[in-house]
Amino acid sequence: MILLLYLGASRYLLLWFCAACLWMVLHNYVNADVHMPTTPIISHAQAEGIIESVPAIADTKTQFQFHLQKLNSEAVNARIMLACYDHCPEFIAGQRWRFFIKLKKPQNLGNPGHFNYRESLLARHINWTGYIQQGKQDLLNEKAGHSTLLRIRQSLAKNLEKVLPAGESLGIIEALTLGMTSRIDKSYWDLFRRTGTTHLMVISGAHIGLVASMFFILVQWMWSFSSRLCLYKPAVQAASVGALLSAVIYSLLAGFAVPAQRALIACLVMLLRHFTAHRFNGWQAWRYALLTVLVMEPHAVLLSGFYLSFMAVALLIASSRRFVSKGWKKTLQLQLVCLFGLMPLTLFWFSYGALNGLFANLVAIPVVSYLVVPLSLITLFLLQFASVSWVVLPVVYLIKSLLIFLHWIDALAMMNFNYVLPDIGCLLALITGLAILLFMPKKSLMGLAVILILSGFMPAYPRIKSGDFVVEVLDVGQGLSVVIKTTAHVLIFDTGMKFYQGNDMGQMALLPYLAINGIKHIDRVVISHPDLDHRGGLPSLEERFKPDELLVDNVDFYQRGKNCHEEPPWDWDGIHFRFLPVKQTFRDKNNSSCVLQISNSAGKVLLTGDIEQLAEYYLVAIYKEQLHSDLLVVAHHGSKTSSTDPFIARVSPDFAIISAGFDNRYHFPHPQTLKTLNKYQISVYDTMDCGMVTMAFIANSPLKKPHCYYPLVMGKQSLDG
Repeated sequence: MILLLYLGASRYLLLWFCAACLWMVLHNYVNADVHMPTTPIISHAQAEGIIESVPAIADTKTQFQFHLQKLNSEAVNARIMLACYDHCPEFIAGQRWRFFIKLKKPQNLGNPGHFNYRESLLARHINWTGYIQQGKQDLLNEKAGHSTLLRIRQSLAKNLEKVLPAGESLGIIEALTLGMTSRIDKSYWDLFRRTGTTHLMVISGAHIGLVASMFFILVQWMWSFSSRLCLYKPAVQAASVGALLSAVIYSLLAGFAVPAQRALIACLVMLLRHFTAHRFNGWQAWRYALLTVLVMEPHAVLLSGFYLSFMAVALLIASSRRFVSKGWKKTLQLQLVCLFGLMPLTLFWFSYGALNGLFANLVAIPVVSYLVVPLSLITLFLLQFASVSWVVLPVVYLIKSLLIFLHWIDALAMMNFNYVLPDIGCLLALITGLAILLFMPKKSLMGLAVILILSGFMPAYPRIKSGDFVVEVLDVGQGLSVVIKTTAHVLIFDTGMKFYQGNDMGQMALLPYLAINGIKHIDRVVISHPDLDHRGGLPSLEERFKPDELLVDNVDFYQRGKNCHEEPPWDWDGIHFRFLPVKQTFRDKNNSSCVLQISNSAGKVLLTGDIEQLAEYYLVAIYKEQLHSDLLVVAHHGSKTSSTDPFIARVSPDFAIISAGFDNRYHFPHPQTLKTLNKYQISVYDTMDCGMVTMAFIANSPLKKPHCYYPLVMGKQSLDG
């Protein structure tokens, strides 16, 4: 701001800046939680409040936003996200309930490239998440909340469910008419992502503009039949009112998200020309829409959809003025501009660029816009009068045909980008370079544009010298995943948890980490033992990377791979790797975990899987002083059944890292383990407090303490000062 004033910007700019800051403070104050506890976890509480969203139902889980008004009989005011698992009652928006719940502050995974879950909730003013505990659930009032619109949306959704079985057609119709996307299976979201058609499966400004245009034409045509009506009000004015009303109704049915707000404001601005002498151009409508959205909801800037939505419209306006064309050439031009103009943002946020989306959208945009959306809305309307299955057949067949076409386009996915822009500098370089090429094509600037684009695609990753290695213990919640990097090789030790609903830490943590670090090849994967919190991410990792070798503790369990207990030592880039095989047979599979030691001239690291007391005694008896290591990744997440006194004394590490999940049900790390580590004056680092923990072993140099990623999460503090 000071720089802008120095460069001669208007002093009114400072006034507007101060006004914006004041509005932001007031907005946060109005939406802040009131009288909520300061602790990050509320283990058991009686909650009373109102359901204020249409519940999202998937398999055995129901999730909804809840306006919390009482907590343990104390008056509070907070918006929370609640989930119910197994045998849930029917929840309806506007109902007042009393539950027993567990709440906690939402947590981000503390790794590079992680999805900012907390920020996505904060955009909706949600600072707490939780679930309903088994026990008494009381419906206090059937219609306590002022949620007529939510009830209408939920009722319309139920009418669809009565005549249409759960599946892709139901999910897409609900998404395009009611803005409810929870019924679209993940496999179809992946299909839309790979074909660049995700924007068509959510209600966007284009859909709302289309509905408004259709009603404008319809009302104008009908109004023109009556000369008396035309004398009372011009047909274009009546059509403008009809178009605006249709846009308002559709936007409200869709949940009034940012794209709907933008489109509605743009429609209002553009239609005002029929009532005033002033004419608004596209850029004015865009600016007014941007200002209004930011005033209504400043937290919209936390959502990637906000930037994609406004950037797409800006590109369309700018390209229409920059390039003059008509017919199919104009359609192709707009597709190309949006594809390449939005590519930097999609690479930055989603690590993917769908070039085949050009072919998919040339067909999918008109089909969805002119056929699927109108037919879905007509179907939704007709079902209010006749709940018969034949009403939905036309749109269902159309959706199935569209999906067949998209599967065909998906066969061209090999031409797409699987690439991540690791930082904001690469993003800005790429955007600037493309802007110069598209909108400032001067010969004198072509060299600069090419340099900027190349620099955006050629980020500088930290290089590891020969003889050095880096150990990174990822934050994978209650599980374990460790990445060891040398000059030219990568080894992954365990891959984290797989969850009941199908997601896993391979997708959530490991793959984003590898992408943002520019790792494109994995030499070896070690799975210490078959527990799901250690092998859960393996299928996702193998699907994406296809590692050269898999080493496991029990080949019979996996029906593939090599036995780590029989693997000889090896060297990579001057780094020595060796397993400490456990040859004795134990009843507990934890005690048969692969134990790996890595060393160079700077020091040693010991990775122990989930070994417990018996295996530790075995290692002490067999390997004695060979166990000594400077860094220990603590066994079994800090359980009291591991880290026995003789084992810790023999390893005698300077540093220990515990991989455990925030608020895990096992209450790891156990106080007894921490007491043992403290007894030997070992510096302890915990992934639940530090996020990813990194330690570099630089040859012939003294060891430096590990480095924490420091996730920006309330309630977490670093342990290394």
